[in-house]
Amino acid sequence: MFEQFDDELDLEPYPVLNHSRLFSRDIVRDISRALIELLGSHSEPVMTIAVAGSLGRLEASSESDIDCIIIIDDRIELDQVQVGLMVRKIRAELIKTSLRPSKAEGIYCRPVRTSCLLEPNARGSLTEEAAIFGTRMQLLLDARPIYNAREFNFLRGQLLAWYGYSKNRMTHYTHLLNDLSRYLHAYAVWQEFKFSRSKHDGWYLRQAKFRSTRVVTFAGLLFAIGEATASGYKTDLELELNRTPLGRIQSAFNSYPGVEFRAFIETYELLHRMLSDASIREELVRLSPISRDKVPVQYPGTYARIHDLSGELMEHLTEFILARRRDWPSQLFHSWLL
Repeated sequence: MFEQFDDELDLEPYPVLNHSRLFSRDIVRDISRALIELLGSHSEPVMTIAVAGSLGRLEASSESDIDCIIIIDDRIELDQVQVGLMVRKIRAELIKTSLRPSKAEGIYCRPVRTSCLLEPNARGSLTEEAAIFGTRMQLLLDARPIYNAREFNFLRGQLLAWYGYSKNRMTHYTHLLNDLSRYLHAYAVWQEFKFSRSKHDGWYLRQAKFRSTRVVTFAGLLFAIGEATASGYKTDLELELNRTPLGRIQSAFNSYPGVEFRAFIETYELLHRMLSDASIREELVRLSPISRDKVPVQYPGTYARIHDLSGELMEHLTEFILARRRDWPSQLFHSWLL
């Protein structure tokens, strides 16, 4: 069943973010109850189901997609017909929500097997399927369980162990940091040169989301790792990952006297307000260039303002990271920068 949680974020002063959180909680709760009714408390071979993206961050609006991760437990013998039937039932249930289904070309279009996520020989592989690599990262970045939370938490712990994390010894995060950096920069390059346009999507909208919510999501995991190392590994990274990306950033900011979280979240609220506005999203899609040579030197309309605000947001994050040079181990900066 849906589990309540509290990552200590007070969003009352930020009405759009607060509304999105309440809206997202209602959606997550309703989906969770529907899946329990559909599948029961445990339904092989589905191990767990999670949402990611805006719903996983609890920042969804009526304009959001529903990005769903279905994890199949292939430690048991699989009946492919049964798997296909169950996945279709799950997707049919998700379509009943007010949100749009996820994009067909993304990583959320098919179920993922646990053995693929935990394959030892996949470490460092440059030929691994993007859907597997992306799912593994999203499970740590912003995913939130909507079915069988216990198995979700168990799987996330297995993923951290796959990356070398241990609660009982000093842990090196080099592999996880390298994969986080790889995912961030691969995503950035992909978005930079993706000029396809549809009714609900275009280059300006994707850039706006990347420079705001996506950057915050990546920063949230980086900050959680940084704080785990700064605390002498006393901070339980697994518990920190229960927070939303915004909650992870607030937790890190609040660990240092004089560091102002308010300026950061006020900028984020402004960006969130704009990206939750259907008319602004329509403008961003309509004005989106369809090729690299069509990108203007001066950005048009609302996107120019979003670009400036997102630049301020990234400046807040960059200043915080650079100020941690005496707080976080140098190895973390080496792994991230070199």
